[in-house]
Amino acid sequence: MIDLVKHCGVHKKGTLKLEDVLDSVRQHPDYSKVGAVAFFVGTVRGETAKGEVVKGLELEAYEEKADEVLEKICHELKAKKGVVDVQVHHFTGKFDLGEDLVYVVVAGGHRGDVFPVLR
Repeated sequence: MIDLVKHCGVHKKGTLKLEDVLDSVRQHPDYSKVGAVAFFVGTVRGETAKGEVVKGLELEAYEEKADEVLEKICHELKAKKGVVDVQVHHFTGKFDLGEDLVYVVVAGGHRGDVFPVLR
């Protein structure tokens, strides 16, 4: 289970599952106001935008600064009308093709509230 204090931030690969994020959203004190939860999962794809082959990725982060930036983004998005919770979880480590890199979740009153924020 994720640290409920860190709803947005950087995590080492393998320390967080999508189910953990959903459980965390469901524990939000205002979850009774939620009628829509939308997820985005960013993964490693096999080629760059220029068509170059990708065999894998290794991601590092200045964790303190990355956490600060992600928390700011989440805080700003949570202030939007109809939004109850926003979480962004970015992973670091070595990744193979198809592996998860980032989870973004937005919970709100209606799907019309969450989809624009998720984007």
